[in-house]
Amino acid sequence: MKNLVAIYARLSREDEDKIDGNKESRSIENQIKGLTSFANENSFEIFDIYYDDGYTGANFDRPNFQRMLNDMKNKKFNILLVKDLSRIGRSLYKVGHFVEEVLPQNNIRLISINDKYDSSKYNDEDSIVLRTFLNDYYLKDFRKKMRFTRLRCAKTQHLNYYPKYGYNFDKDRKEIIDEYSAGIVRQIFDLIGNQGLSTVKVAQVLNEQGVLTRSQYATQVLGLKPLNRVPSKEWNGEKVWEIAKDYEYCGHSINWKNHIKEEQILLRNTHLAIIDEELFEKTQTVISNNSTVKAKINHIGKLLIDRKTGKHLLFNKSHSLKSNRYFLRIDNRCQYKINADSIEKILYTDALNVIECCKFDKVRFYEIMKNKLFNGKEFDKSKIEAKLKSINNEYSSLLERYFNQLVTEEIFENKSKTLLMKIKELEMQKETCADIQSKLAIFEVKFQKFLEEIKNEPKDMIELIKLVISKVYINSIDKDKNVDITIVYKFEET
Repeated sequence: MKNLVAIYARLSREDEDKIDGNKESRSIENQIKGLTSFANENSFEIFDIYYDDGYTGANFDRPNFQRMLNDMKNKKFNILLVKDLSRIGRSLYKVGHFVEEVLPQNNIRLISINDKYDSSKYNDEDSIVLRTFLNDYYLKDFRKKMRFTRLRCAKTQHLNYYPKYGYNFDKDRKEIIDEYSAGIVRQIFDLIGNQGLSTVKVAQVLNEQGVLTRSQYATQVLGLKPLNRVPSKEWNGEKVWEIAKDYEYCGHSINWKNHIKEEQILLRNTHLAIIDEELFEKTQTVISNNSTVKAKINHIGKLLIDRKTGKHLLFNKSHSLKSNRYFLRIDNRCQYKINADSIEKILYTDALNVIECCKFDKVRFYEIMKNKLFNGKEFDKSKIEAKLKSINNEYSSLLERYFNQLVTEEIFENKSKTLLMKIKELEMQKETCADIQSKLAIFEVKFQKFLEEIKNEPKDMIELIKLVISKVYINSIDKDKNVDITIVYKFEET
């Protein structure tokens, strides 16, 4: 049997909870992409792609895993390719039995990429499953102890690994007030809380005064190592907002704010305060009442992309509530503007239509979107191979007839040229079939996820647009300001 590969991928809901911000790198889609790429690089022919999204690894009762087992028993493939052994399962006993008993009995070669394991090359007497399990156990145990230590510190002390703007370290690494930068912090809270300025206006004031940014001050004046590779050269509204929202300037500590999914740990009076509680609350009220800040949160600027430049459009909220705009800026010049209400209504209507189509007949809508995405390309590798075999036989027959002088040289050259072109075309189709197969599997995963997500249809217009639509390309705008767009839905990106 030639090298026929079965790709298996799995992601449980527990895995998704642990992924946090790095979700994309651990997703089903990326597992399939990585495994497909590995198979192609090693000239393996992919028989099928099996995946179980949202199923625990505690048992083998998973629909596509069982389908894979059935195909294995019917000798349909001879190589099983996984990202790592944990994708097979989480139970040491069951995975060990499967890897060291079931697969060898069925003459299946197992390749686990991350574990650098290939059963055809493995000669160690130790159990690969046992060593993998123990390594994973020790790593989890170490992380658990480290987390416990961090939690204990977070509950008892101010965690000041890097001095906050307005503070510095003394020789004992105790946080003390840095008078100059603390004065800038007080100025920021005064301009917002007492004078009612927006964070953008405050940033303009600081830039006009020539005040060094936080990163510039830390590196150039305090001599600290930079936290960012390229220190910011100017203040902006976001950097001012971060300072104005920081409760720790009142002398209290908020530990683990962005580290884990625990409640924030508030420790009072852990260090010297730069501002008082009254000014902090006044500042929060001004920020909360600032309509510009609210508007920035609820828009679709990141979805809108200029086709020619690839740049995202920016959102501009006018003081007149009826004239919000999305605009493209290049070299500090505005290239064009789009009425926000108009484009949002168009996309909202389209998103509602997509959801309605899914609910009315999801099978038909799935087929329509699949055909749109793959342009009617041939998915069935067996059909391609059958056509290729037929044309190869036809070419062999032509050769035989030519050698037996049953056809002239002119006829042979003309027919052979046509047949060889067809053979080349089918060979290319066969090579790209694995890529199409991978993209189709990813499309199916995303479409099923989309069906689950739209069950909780948001009432907010912008949130509904974001739920359905991934990108909107602005292709062109004519002289009458009519906009030509291309919409890419969440399940279309493979």
